Amino acid sequence: MSLLRHVAAIEAEDRALATDVKRALVDGLYTPFKSLVVGAVSGAIIAGAAAFRSGDPSFACVAAAIVIVGASRIAIARIYIRSRPEVSLTYKTWELFYAVGGFAFAALLGLCAFLAITRSNDVALQVITASTAIGYGAGISGRNAGRPFLAIGQLLLSSLPLSLGMFLVGGGSHMALGVVIILFAYGMIDITLSIRETVVTALVTTREKAALAESFKAQADLFDIALNNMSHGLCMFDTRGRLKVWNRRFLEISGLDPARVVVGASARALFGESLAEIEMANGPRRTNLGAFEQANAALADGSLVVKLPGDRFISLVQRRTAEAEAVVIYEDITERKRDEARINQMARYDELTGLYNRSSFRQQIDESLGVARRHSGHFAIHLLDLDRFKAINDTKGHPAGDRLLQLVADRLRTVVHGANSASRIGGDEFVIIQNGLGSLDEAGVLAHGIVRLLEEPFEIDGSPVRIGASVGTALAPIHADDGDRLLKCADIALYAAKADGRSTYRIFQPEMEAETQARHAIEADLRTALANDEFELLYQPLIDLGTGRVARCEALLRWKHPTRGYVSPLDFIHVAEETGLILPIGDWVLNEACREARNWPDEVGVAVNLSPVQFNNPSLSLQVVSALQRSGLPAQRLELEVTESVTLDGNEHTLTTIDQLQSLGIHLSLDDFGTGYSSLSYLKKFPFDTLKIDRSFVNELSEAADSVAIVRAVVGMGKSLGMTIVVEGVETEEQLAILKAEGCDLGQGYLFSRPISAGAIRTIISDGSAMIRSAA
Repeated sequence: MSLLRHVAAIEAEDRALATDVKRALVDGLYTPFKSLVVGAVSGAIIAGAAAFRSGDPSFACVAAAIVIVGASRIAIARIYIRSRPEVSLTYKTWELFYAVGGFAFAALLGLCAFLAITRSNDVALQVITASTAIGYGAGISGRNAGRPFLAIGQLLLSSLPLSLGMFLVGGGSHMALGVVIILFAYGMIDITLSIRETVVTALVTTREKAALAESFKAQADLFDIALNNMSHGLCMFDTRGRLKVWNRRFLEISGLDPARVVVGASARALFGESLAEIEMANGPRRTNLGAFEQANAALADGSLVVKLPGDRFISLVQRRTAEAEAVVIYEDITERKRDEARINQMARYDELTGLYNRSSFRQQIDESLGVARRHSGHFAIHLLDLDRFKAINDTKGHPAGDRLLQLVADRLRTVVHGANSASRIGGDEFVIIQNGLGSLDEAGVLAHGIVRLLEEPFEIDGSPVRIGASVGTALAPIHADDGDRLLKCADIALYAAKADGRSTYRIFQPEMEAETQARHAIEADLRTALANDEFELLYQPLIDLGTGRVARCEALLRWKHPTRGYVSPLDFIHVAEETGLILPIGDWVLNEACREARNWPDEVGVAVNLSPVQFNNPSLSLQVVSALQRSGLPAQRLELEVTESVTLDGNEHTLTTIDQLQSLGIHLSLDDFGTGYSSLSYLKKFPFDTLKIDRSFVNELSEAADSVAIVRAVVGMGKSLGMTIVVEGVETEEQLAILKAEGCDLGQGYLFSRPISAGAIRTIISDGSAMIRSAA
């Protein structure tokens, strides 16, 4: 048991060894090369002699195998040694090569000894083969002790067959020898483990010493490099004022002749004639020598700045060591002086956009509050967040994202007039301070103008990009009379704008705080809803308007909260998108919908909605493939529905994702067509399979002729592009008749069925009589 614990401890230690130590241990398996060759040749000779002496075909087969394995081991070792400086395989692979050959060779030697004991009465043959097996095991235990599991394996494979043969032959002497061989193997294992510890300790110690020596050398080299590559000049004087150490930068700054700068030179010898008069920054004109002597004599530890001709400024900093020696650092601070004015200016502005930064914004809001208090005035702050900036930044890259922020800043400058100001306070967040409000309505007018201004497309890398912005507005002192509270009110209003669908603005209202708290509560509950199995899927059929049969069913997510009851998707989907929780939730929906659809007839597909956040996820294709594989659902029975907004978030990424999904055989549907930035150019560029007309056009079919005309145009356009036309929101027979007449392919709505459970949809699919009566 002690030996087993020892083996287990070594295995744990081995995992913790550094890679280079393991590589050195594996290297020891192949070197010295001569010993490996001698072992292979000796084994082959013994086996050949045994085969010749015995005349037994079994010995001949074993001998042939030993020759083949031995030659292969020599060849592999030769390859390893020749290519070692450029080894492309890992040390684990080479260790595996050795293990296979070593185990095979040891096993064959053991087999040869086993055959000699059990199948031959030739004592000489038995002695030769047994001695070879035992000798090989003993030798390999020491040679390969660095990799004990290989050594132990070879030892056991060569010796245990011999022991087994002794036991099988029987008899007192053979049984005793069998026991002795086992004891021998046990002892050799203990020796192997002991040698392994010595070898590993030596390797680790050598490695540590080498690393320490390298560290000392590196530190010395670094000190020399650092000293001679300092941006500052440095020199050191002993207690008598004699020069001991200096660097190149000291010569450059002081302007001294290198020939005069020698160890032991005095300060007066160095500086007496080196430079013209200088002007002290805090005193009268003096020579450089006088300035230095003042620093050296008057300052135990201190600094002063001197001004040289040509408007150059030099800083001298002196420090006394414990031995009272003086270290003087020279620094040319001319550029620093010139930059101070620029730094003061840059400290107030965002480097990327040129707008005020967060620090300046805090100063400006405090100033605006002070002016409002003194004059009983009002002002507004507009906090805005770019709606789709992250998607653009992720898909087009940071340079494109930076360029977009600059273009946004340029537009914001066009609405900043007079005392107003615009700031970038982080990421894609901007703030506009609107001072001197004549009426409170002016705040709403400006907020609306900002939204409209940023709704227009930007050109990035030659392509139009739409992002939009949400704006939260707070008024001072109506909503708050301090900066932090005012910014918080604007942030709450911003969240309300996002909750209302983005690309809009909201002015803070007190009740918004409760809404924000409710949103945070929903977010907290969402984080546990999936684990608590609170989600379920309902299904609504899409009916083939030609046959009246169910063509596919749309999976619709529902959340049954344990205390709130059913939570509307309108209340939690946007929260899930903003927090990123939509990714695990969407993955669950995809897997659950595919699993359920596998129970339907082969001709019925399933449609799953994808959030823009999911669509922009680089792992989307892998998640879809995983869902299909888990469920066994054929790819052609899955349709993924996306909204038009995905076409605004990055053309290249969208095209790539569509190509990846369609290459799998999956159908893609453009949902809610007509509610956003519907454009023929999008339909031409993005190869969707299905076009889904929004219910808003269907609702007005019987009252508004223009709705019919729009549906007719969309159908014609979609058909010309080879798309299937789906219309949602069908609720009356009259609507159905018009849609069939206009050539729509599939219909969806309460006329056919409300969203229903998985069990109910199976019944409808198998018996679609209600759909047949309504659609046929």
